[in-house]
Amino acid sequence: MRIEEILQRIEKKNLKKIVQAISIPRHGCYNYESLSLVAKFIEEHFKEYGYFVDFNQFYYSGREYKNIVATLKGINSSKEWILIGAHYDSAMGSPGADDNASGIAVMLEVARIIREIPIAERIKFVAFTLEEPQAFDLKFIIRSSQFVKKFKKLGHRYKALILESVGYYSDVKGSQKLPAFTRGPDVGNFLGVVGNGKSNALLELFEKVKEYVPSINLITYKAPMNGWLALETRFSDHAPFWDAGFQAVMLTDTAMFRNPYYHTSQDTPDKLNFSFMEDVTKALLVAVLISPA
Repeated sequence: MRIEEILQRIEKKNLKKIVQAISIPRHGCYNYESLSLVAKFIEEHFKEYGYFVDFNQFYYSGREYKNIVATLKGINSSKEWILIGAHYDSAMGSPGADDNASGIAVMLEVARIIREIPIAERIKFVAFTLEEPQAFDLKFIIRSSQFVKKFKKLGHRYKALILESVGYYSDVKGSQKLPAFTRGPDVGNFLGVVGNGKSNALLELFEKVKEYVPSINLITYKAPMNGWLALETRFSDHAPFWDAGFQAVMLTDTAMFRNPYYHTSQDTPDKLNFSFMEDVTKALLVAVLISPA
């Protein structure tokens, strides 16, 4: 099947439906029951699409949490993986439509479309939990850190593509801010792909994606010093993969640097641009389809 034919299978209505369904406060501490309902929603969608679902479970502050892992042939069917991940918890007091229902929606739509294509056997989809700062100790990126440590010890190797807030878009001049020590446009109409020095191959891969998805403004950025010079470039689930020596990139609308509703009660589905999310889905699909073996 040609890439163009595969991209035509994307349904924007699916992206919108998923975002609307899970845009409820789902903070790990304050909304534990809602977070569990969203986890079940994600699990059921993966199973509906024909995936085996495994749980990477752990306890935090006396409660059980789980990463949701979906593969076509089982979590241990390979040790060489393309990992597509997104976190499903939200910040305190926020329904988290952009952060990060948008990332979950794109991940699920990619899973639905790619399941019948041979490369899908190499993909591990992971919905991470407890990415957001937790109450009292303000720790964050908790579960992806433990996931990476566990599976690295088991000999698994990853090229990780992490979706982090991919639904907010603006054509207004001045709508885009930037972290310290970085340069870029001042209009928030692009998808950022953030990698580190070890992830050059993935950044180059997304440069090629532009040829297949001309409708998206895609900007790649290599974070110097593993992101420590601009700490905001480490604020998602790609950072543990960097620290473990794996190639990883974060796909993002840049979150707090663009979206004025970030981490507030106003981060709702009506603020998102679903045509932009459709293009993000296309870009991610193409990256996987043209990824070298």
